[in-house]
Amino acid sequence: MDAMQDLYLQKLARWQNFMEVFRLPGWEELPDMDLYVDQVVTLVSRYLNLIPQDEKNPLITASSINNYVRLRVMPAPVRKRYGRRHLAYVLMICTLKQSMAMTEIQKVLPPDMDDEDTKQMYTNFVGRIQGAIHGFIEQVNDEAARELVEGNERGCSNLVLHSAVNSVLYKLLTVKLTNLPRPELGAEANNKPQEG
Repeated sequence: MDAMQDLYLQKLARWQNFMEVFRLPGWEELPDMDLYVDQVVTLVSRYLNLIPQDEKNPLITASSINNYVRLRVMPAPVRKRYGRRHLAYVLMICTLKQSMAMTEIQKVLPPDMDDEDTKQMYTNFVGRIQGAIHGFIEQVNDEAARELVEGNERGCSNLVLHSAVNSVLYKLLTVKLTNLPRPELGAEANNKPQEG
């Protein structure tokens, strides 16, 4: 095995260890108090530490939260304060925007959910992330075991390509599915023009 493959295996092992302990807070673990937008930014950045971010490329800013409200992707704050429901929305939006356009996110997250509906949606979201992590780790490990082997000069490139192709296919599927009618959204939401 060459040095580059060894580096990939080390990085994958580190990533796997991180992913195995990563978890989003449950609904009851989210602060049940009014927060200022800067506090929301700090909490979301801390909770979503699996997503690469730094000072030049922050995951979330106060202006992006204001944009989400303006675009009606999430409910407006109450007297410039954000509660548990708002924090759940921002966590879901920031996670989903890693692979979805805002127009697709708007189709997945109705902005007018009450606290109980938001709790159910967020709990489902957290459960799906946790459930997907283990299967995802297994899939990556299987592919790495096939590609990062002695004599496979293209192993590292093939692993990157495998990841990119899967990402594209899941993105295409998500776009198709978000354009289909969904009974739980009601007639008005389903009567919007559909693409593709």
